[in-house]
Amino acid sequence: MPVRDHVKNIRVLYIGSMALHSNSYGRFRALKELGHDVYPVDIDKLIYHSVFSPLHHRVNIGPGIMKLNKAVKIALQTFSPELIWVDNKPFVTASTIKFAREILPDAKWINLVTDDPTGRYKKAWRIFKSTAPLYDMHFVQRTENIAELSAYGAKRVAYCFRSFDPGFHRPIILDVNEYAQYKTRVGFIGTYEGARESAIVHLINNGIAVQVTGDGWPKGKFWQLIKPYYTGPSVYGEEYIRRLNGMDIALHFLRHANRDGQDSRTFEIPACGVFMLAERSELHPQFFKEDEEAVFFGSDQELLERVKYYLADPVRRKVIAQNGFQRSLASDYSHRGRLTEVITKIFER
Repeated sequence: MPVRDHVKNIRVLYIGSMALHSNSYGRFRALKELGHDVYPVDIDKLIYHSVFSPLHHRVNIGPGIMKLNKAVKIALQTFSPELIWVDNKPFVTASTIKFAREILPDAKWINLVTDDPTGRYKKAWRIFKSTAPLYDMHFVQRTENIAELSAYGAKRVAYCFRSFDPGFHRPIILDVNEYAQYKTRVGFIGTYEGARESAIVHLINNGIAVQVTGDGWPKGKFWQLIKPYYTGPSVYGEEYIRRLNGMDIALHFLRHANRDGQDSRTFEIPACGVFMLAERSELHPQFFKEDEEAVFFGSDQELLERVKYYLADPVRRKVIAQNGFQRSLASDYSHRGRLTEVITKIFER
């Protein structure tokens, strides 16, 4: 494919989740908003909404895999894309990619990987490992992934960090009823992990009530202590936005099992104009100035100290929240901003 002076109006075959609350769908919409002709192949109904879903996800075999690859082949022939975009875990087999190379030799294949395919759960990425050399480019979240993907034969590997949707992740004003339901001084939205439980228990034991929302918490060791502060399983859509906007302090814990240095909430919380108190990492201060645009902690005790300090200083807390919001916009951490960078890298000389 010839190198473009400007990258506009590309025909993109987008293979990923079309669930309305998913970041994959947000990236799909962003590509369309950027002016590209994007045709979706939804993996959800074939891979995850099936009695064979555990087999598809953990072993990468089953009828849904075959149906998905058939759908991709049909789309390749009818849509004739210039770019095939696989969002996160690939279920597209080597034979399908080779078929595409035969009928569309100039089309580029890329994989934007948001999970950790070479980490703790790498056994569930069998197709990914076998097809890595067949892609023109991979985009990853972690420094470790670059060398590890290269070892699998990946040609080009670059970063694409997480992002937010400015039409969705936004500040809102809660009405009287919403304020009564969602207002809380300290809150956390996310799935259960032992380290997260330990930190929240430390806060509760020191007099800080933490509203907890997310999956898996009832299985925790200290469930009885957390239970009075638990609002229920994971929330999506406007419910998620209302819960975030109701927090004076939004806690942000990274997922250690995925070796995360940043994730979606890194950008979604500040984009809502909410004060973010996040786990310190090598990457977080690169996106937000510490103690000016966001606040970070490195231990349970430091977390407690910072929660107490900023609960007692609402003026400073609001300044930092506003600074974080402005930084999100100025640095364009939006889906469109990130994907503009991705498209440029794909077609650069």
